[in-house]
Amino acid sequence: MVSESSSTRGVTHPRLLAFEARLRSVFEFAFKLCGLSAEQVRLALNLERKFEDKPVLKRMLENGEASINKLTRIVSIATVENEEELAEKIKVLPKSALETWVRDEKATVAENENKDGSQKLLFDGQGLPGQTLNFELADDIKKQLNELNSKGIDVNKLLRKTLKQRREKIAQEKDQIAQTIEPTQSRYIPEKIKKLLKEEHGEKCSISTCLKPAETIHHMQRFSLSRNHDPQFLSPLCEDHHIIAHSIDLKYRRIKNDSMS
Repeated sequence: MVSESSSTRGVTHPRLLAFEARLRSVFEFAFKLCGLSAEQVRLALNLERKFEDKPVLKRMLENGEASINKLTRIVSIATVENEEELAEKIKVLPKSALETWVRDEKATVAENENKDGSQKLLFDGQGLPGQTLNFELADDIKKQLNELNSKGIDVNKLLRKTLKQRREKIAQEKDQIAQTIEPTQSRYIPEKIKKLLKEEHGEKCSISTCLKPAETIHHMQRFSLSRNHDPQFLSPLCEDHHIIAHSIDLKYRRIKNDSMS
């Protein structure tokens, strides 16, 4: 007797042939009636399998509430615990911003893997620890550092002190500006504030994991409520992170409104 999983003399078992026929019919149906490519059908079938224990995401896939492209981008971090949060992100974020948000989530998890379990906020302005320098020091700087090191001076301690002084200087300048800020109806951000933010963050997005150019200055305190440009609550962001920031703001407002109703 031939087992269900075996074949004899190159003849495939009837049940396997029937399965292959059904699979071909799925591909043909999707291609002819839904306009999906074979690759998209494979992705959909794979997603359906991975969402078996995640009913919210599975429903989005089956009902067409979310595109396969979006669902593919979140599947690597999807869990039973976070599927509702992911479903919300899928609804409010465009594909590019969703991909950026997933990358940030992975980076945050990787950063905290070997720590005490405390979580770092995405928009706290802190940077990820670097392993190697990705730039070259000028020859005169190398010479000075080598001379200091040869005399027994702790160069790392010196650099930490210099970087700390830089942070404190910027924080002090922000505080001084904040004390003189007056309410305004204009969304124009004064040049001295823009210059200070550029000194702090350079030309790039202020999110530590992002190297995209800063496209806009985000008000962490909604301008429609604060009516000021306090530099302590301003962050230069790329387009994707600006969209993500506003999606967080929308969620906060919805939760606040629900609690008051």
